[in-house]
Formats: sequence, structure tokens, C-alpha cells
Amino acid sequence: MLNLLGEYNCKIDAKGRLMFPARLRKQLSSVLQHGLVVNRDIFEGCLVIYPQPEWDKVNREMSRLSRYNKKHQLFQRKFMKGATHVELDGSGRINVPALLLEHAGIELPNDNEIIVSGLGEKIEVWSKNRYDRNVLDDVEDFDFGSLAEEVRKDIEPSNEN
Repeated sequence: MLNLLGEYNCKIDAKGRLMFPARLRKQLSSVLQHGLVVNRDIFEGCLVIYPQPEWDKVNREMSRLSRYNKKHQLFQRKFMKGATHVELDGSGRINVPALLLEHAGIELPNDNEIIVSGLGEKIEVWSKNRYDRNVLDDVEDFDFGSLAEEVRKDIEPSNEN
């Protein structure tokens, strides 16, 4: 099981090539030969990179959706839109498609500073400006402790019988 950790300031070149952080490459060493899948995040204006084995799990979940249910098909269509298989080149870079960069608010060549962050089984890619606004700036007004309590309730087994 992967437990990807770390937050990295990176740059992306004018052609959309991201130098993948060496420490993340090391954490992914057991699965990197299978490639990666980059996709839009469904909740935030960032990208998500899945190691191929993790993407395969996501795909299995998608396959449980009914092809005869309009909501299921719409969700699948929206979720899979833009998902792209990528591999590291000889220099340790991945090429991120322009449409995905647009979703993440990364406007090349001027806006080339990004944050790459390990998040358990996946990796998030943020425009530095958007990351600062959406993740860092709300820290003062945000009650992280209350959120932690609420999330904990969602994952703890119920004691009610």
C-alpha cells in the first residue's frame, strides 16, 4: 500500500513538462514502471496523479456504475474526461496535457510555479497561486479540529446495535 508524502515546489516548462520530484519517484519505485494517470480533481481546481495500480482500483469502482443509469453515466463521463496515462521520460519528467493544465489554472509560460503534494495513494498538482489561495489562506478562519472530529465519525464503526 502506498503512502505518498511530501510537498514540493516545482516548475513546469512551456511545453507542459513537469519535473517529477525525486523523493516522490523514490516512494513510487515499486509501481512506477506501470506508469501514472493524471486527471482532474472532482472537488478542487487541481490535478490528481494516480499510480497505475491505484487508477486500476478507481476504474474497478467506476465499472460498478450502471451503464443504464443516466446519473452514473454522467458521473463517469465527467470523471473520466481528460484522464491521461503518462510515463516519466528519461529526464524524470511527465508531460501534462494542456486541457488539464487549464483546469488547474496553470497558464503557461507565465504561471509555471506549481505545488506537488503526496496525499496517501495519490498526488495532487496545484498552481502555486491557487494552492496559496485555496489551501493555505483559509487556515486562520478554518476550524481543522472540528473537521477532524466530523471526519472521524464517518470512519469509525458505529456503536449502535
